[in-house]
Amino acid sequence: MAMRLFDAHNHLQNFGTAAEADAALREGAAAGVEGMLVCGTSPEDWGAVLELAARQPAVTPCFGLHPWHKAEEGWLEKLGEFLRRAPSCVGEIGLDGQNGAPGHEEDFLAQLELAKKMGRPAVIHCVKSWGRLGELLRKALPPRFMLHSYSGSAEVVRELATLGGYFSFGGEIMDPQRQRLRAALKAVPRERLLLETESPEPGAPPWRRGPAGVAEVAAAAADLLGLTLEETAELTAANGRAFINGL
Repeated sequence: MAMRLFDAHNHLQNFGTAAEADAALREGAAAGVEGMLVCGTSPEDWGAVLELAARQPAVTPCFGLHPWHKAEEGWLEKLGEFLRRAPSCVGEIGLDGQNGAPGHEEDFLAQLELAKKMGRPAVIHCVKSWGRLGELLRKALPPRFMLHSYSGSAEVVRELATLGGYFSFGGEIMDPQRQRLRAALKAVPRERLLLETESPEPGAPPWRRGPAGVAEVAAAAADLLGLTLEETAELTAANGRAFINGL
């Protein structure tokens, strides 16, 4: 049986053309990528994400206001409209204690509440805000949530896992200097582990150029967890299906 993979976070709308995005999707399919979350970051790219999902069955769209972006008037109502137009997640949203735009915490809470109201999973970005993240999640807990490109500690994994969190890792786990990150990966309950590429990024390592790169991330995770590549691929693909189940 062919290996199945799931790319839990990318931004394929950032390819220069639709043809480039479609080529990356074909390469992903050839590598075994059966599904992926394509994440919007502001009203400016939600339409492109929706178009990708309409023509590519492997794509689950995600619509959200990234913490780096300033909210525009009427954005929350527009977000609700996009979420109603397709089976979709709320994301990429989050907290950023380093680069967050003014008011981004209030915007994050509003989106968490919308996710809860609509019964949608949330895809969350968090930098240097782990304590506050836990507080806000307890205030407006969506049905499921995932910490993308997880960078917190193993202790925070255990805390957020009790709230139902999923945790996604990229190719940074390949770096032997990232011992804290590798320890966090090992602390994740197996049924909550996801892998991602956050592609595309021009000039980046191969794993970050398109969804096919999640196979390279899976190989690194397998080595760290003492699993085979096939076991890791099947595990994380099943977890991806569970995360979007019910959309």
